[in-house]
Amino acid sequence: MRFGTFFFFQAPPWQTHPEIIHRELQQMEWAEELGFDEVWLTEHHFIDYGLAVDPATLAAAAASRTRRVRIGLAAAILPFHHPVRLAEQLALIDIISNGRLDVGLGRGNRPAEFLGYNVPAEESRERFDETVEVMRRAWTEDHFSHRGRFYTVPEARVIPKPLQRPHPPLYQVCVSRDGIENTALRGWPMLNSLLFGPVEQLIASRDTYVDTLKKVGRSEAEVRQLLSRWGVSRQIYVADTDAQALEEARNFEMWYQESFRRFIVPERIEDAHPSLQPGFRAMAERLSKVTWEELVRETLAFGAPDTVARHIEIMRQMGVGQVLCWMNFGGLPQDKIRRSMELFAREVLPRFR
Repeated sequence: MRFGTFFFFQAPPWQTHPEIIHRELQQMEWAEELGFDEVWLTEHHFIDYGLAVDPATLAAAAASRTRRVRIGLAAAILPFHHPVRLAEQLALIDIISNGRLDVGLGRGNRPAEFLGYNVPAEESRERFDETVEVMRRAWTEDHFSHRGRFYTVPEARVIPKPLQRPHPPLYQVCVSRDGIENTALRGWPMLNSLLFGPVEQLIASRDTYVDTLKKVGRSEAEVRQLLSRWGVSRQIYVADTDAQALEEARNFEMWYQESFRRFIVPERIEDAHPSLQPGFRAMAERLSKVTWEELVRETLAFGAPDTVARHIEIMRQMGVGQVLCWMNFGGLPQDKIRRSMELFAREVLPRFR
């Protein structure tokens, strides 16, 4: 298995925004120092759930501060980016990092972000597909032109080309069965998150993905190779004992859960597109029932090293190839994040190498 650290730049009210940003940039350096394989970055807008507003800028900062770890996006939200501009940015970052970039792509799922960028949420799939097409052509063709529904490129020569050929590895963030099937049809690895509910929910995602790969004729070797890159993000906190870990992390985890609810559920569901409203109402109902006890029992990998290793072993048995370790959720103090990362790197990570 491979292990990365995951960065959202969450903004609880007791920390300033500059403090948050510089703390997490320092944690990226720690990830390399401690032996993690990758640092993963995301993209969110207009909310304290995360200040990661520009994954390209953050990836460039990570590349300049590290030498060995890979740098992953989980993900760049394509409807909010011009495809030629994003292709240029990511090609440059791939060169700056000496070929260490992994590019996860997403469609977006938050109405306020679509509203802020004046992009209709119901267009997200078509915009995603067209942006992927333009980016791949920009990376692989000397000159190209494009005329689509959303973008027109009369003629362009995008240089420099990425260092990795034909382009950096592509992933897709999957939050629905439809997204999983689409990812498998493209032959990309999938990225999932375990934010609430039982870990067994990953089995359904895996089975849908594998079944789709087999239906389109992928060999067993290809399926194994793609699963070896299947990434799942999960909140992890390590202390000397289970009791210490749970006591120290509880308040920060519950702030996270509230921030997630505000992130994923619109304040006025009735203002969302009618096709999205049933899903938002179902999510609001589900999140209203989440408790600390349920999270500890089903979702969180918090505890002493042996306990956390048992959680990781369950994921390994399911076929997860990469764990995106989200170790800095909810405004945890920097010294506790450092200790948790050190304990994980020293006492958990070697068991899976």
